[in-house]
Amino acid sequence: MPHRTPPSPTAAPEDEFDMYGIHLPLGGWTYALDDTPVVYGPGWYPFHRHVQRTEPHPAAPLLTRSASTGRTVPTSVRISPDTEFRSWRNEYALLRPYDHRVHAHLMLFVEPRGAGAMIRRVTAEIDLRASRVTVPAQCPVRLREQAEVKAQRAMDLLLAARAERRHGRPAPAAVLHPGLRHYSPRYPDTVEAPRLAAATAQETW
Repeated sequence: MPHRTPPSPTAAPEDEFDMYGIHLPLGGWTYALDDTPVVYGPGWYPFHRHVQRTEPHPAAPLLTRSASTGRTVPTSVRISPDTEFRSWRNEYALLRPYDHRVHAHLMLFVEPRGAGAMIRRVTAEIDLRASRVTVPAQCPVRLREQAEVKAQRAMDLLLAARAERRHGRPAPAAVLHPGLRHYSPRYPDTVEAPRLAAATAQETW
């Protein structure tokens, strides 16, 4: 994927209703990778997918099959709180890579409304080279702490993934959501989380 200059972080001008929206206190949870299949690749941003090509099927010449090209490209991924599996609605976040910068697309809880909640869409920027998060100026003051905490936790996940990559793992393991680990034999049942301190701003890839 060629490097692109990311747009400026933004915030939606108004709240919107999510009929299934939930309120998750900030507490002590962390983000985990809630997406597959994902592998590690080179660059500031660690999450990649294999590039596939289409080729004739050897057992059925009229059919085709997908085959790996041996290359990977950075890919957007979904992340979620690590305390429950696949019921997060507005607490999911999307990471979209550019160069050394990554956009975290967040849906912030504003207030309960009926059986759901009002939310505000905010895009924060994560600069992996500078180890810095930026919340847009348009983010309402009452939501800034929530946005800053979630953006920082998203950066912590990326730094943990980079540390795990440096330890030689070909694909996410400790940073993968516990609810996904048993779907692939490459993920052991018990993995030790990498030390965030090992990921430093001095890295250049």
